[in-house]
Amino acid sequence: MLYIGLDVHKEFCQACVMNKSGKVISNERFLSTQEALDKFLDRFDKAKFVLESTGIWEFIYEGIEKRGFEVVLAHPLKVRAISEAKVKTDKVDAETLAHLLRADLIPRSHVPPRDMRNLRQLVRHRAYLVRQCTSIKNRIHAELLRRGIRRPESLKKTFTFKHVEWMHSLGILTIDSSLNCLEGIQAQIKEVESFLLAEYNSRPDARLIATIPGIGFYGALLILAEIDDIHRFSHPEKLCAYAGLVPTVHQSASRSYNGSITKNGSPHLRWILIEAVHVHTNYCPESKLSAFHRKIAKRRGKQRATVATARKLLHTIYWMLLTKEKFHCQGFNLVEKAASMNA
Repeated sequence: MLYIGLDVHKEFCQACVMNKSGKVISNERFLSTQEALDKFLDRFDKAKFVLESTGIWEFIYEGIEKRGFEVVLAHPLKVRAISEAKVKTDKVDAETLAHLLRADLIPRSHVPPRDMRNLRQLVRHRAYLVRQCTSIKNRIHAELLRRGIRRPESLKKTFTFKHVEWMHSLGILTIDSSLNCLEGIQAQIKEVESFLLAEYNSRPDARLIATIPGIGFYGALLILAEIDDIHRFSHPEKLCAYAGLVPTVHQSASRSYNGSITKNGSPHLRWILIEAVHVHTNYCPESKLSAFHRKIAKRRGKQRATVATARKLLHTIYWMLLTKEKFHCQGFNLVEKAASMNA
């Protein structure tokens, strides 16, 4: 059996081939293309591969997996032997990965199924398009302010049909160009949303998450895509750690204190949970989550209360997905639910 560590870059891959006794057979470089990868893989019959979870890992991982080889995706933050090495080169990194694989010491990253990876990319793409819309709208506002132009008092809301029509009537080239870009991106968002709506209707877990006030079909799909299989988390706190919503811990001797949240893990999951809390507390003030938010806000302020409520919301989602129970504003008894499931 051969153990192969791949240090993946945009332009090339550094590959260290090692035998079971730890002897380096080769440490070479090939281009980060499908053709070069296939040519490299043709040389092996029995081998295990490891690569870090970097920006272009997916097509390399899939190319190795399709050949029937065992492949491991290493967690980049946890491969401390690489990040803390005094001598850090591509060859050293690839060799270290191969050594860790041979010793079965690789901290693994979760690899969702292909359909879930596709869904994850689609919901993230929609978020990207929305950010572009917001950026263009801000540029239009800035251009109007720069020229000292204020919208008429009759136009109370911005970027409605009448407001856009009025801005076009100004005859300003930069404004017209930005509005045309905005219209094009909004059309792309509608197209993506039509695909996402079909995905939502075909996924019961997404519809379950959407029973929470403040979470629509898009938010439910984003949460589901980021979590993937809820059973890979043995406890809700592990899911919160994955979302980066747990506090950092500083400990020395007998002293220990908690700091701000780690913000490690999925920033997309953390973002949508924070947004969901804002909407939920406004439109469902009678729920236990909203009461919890008000209680924390009195003592520690709204910002910390929102983060704490997002963590509590994620706990709720964890148990909802595990028990297949819809959201209850006043909560439900987990002990009774577990007993009914076992009956």
